[in-house]
Amino acid sequence: MVWVIRVGAYLFSGLTIWQFMQSNTTGGGPVHRPLAIDQAHAMILGVCAGVSNYTGVDVSLIRLVWVLAGLYRGAGVVLYILAFFIMPLAS
Repeated sequence: MVWVIRVGAYLFSGLTIWQFMQSNTTGGGPVHRPLAIDQAHAMILGVCAGVSNYTGVDVSLIRLVWVLAGLYRGAGVVLYILAFFIMPLAS
């Protein structure tokens, strides 16, 4: 079971590095998108859609990772609820 946590950590760190290395079309620095709940594209509360908008990763992949985290001792459910309370609404 440790390998699942290790693979998740590698994927998360890879996505984080990819996000910082990504630049916008004008050749400037990294693209700045606010991390906010996206209720327009929400299935439940909009947390996954907001994370997808922030990272640029497909929302289906974000939802799949969140479900897999939910199956692992309910960690995904707790993190989802916590993210809902912490993230602001998109304007």
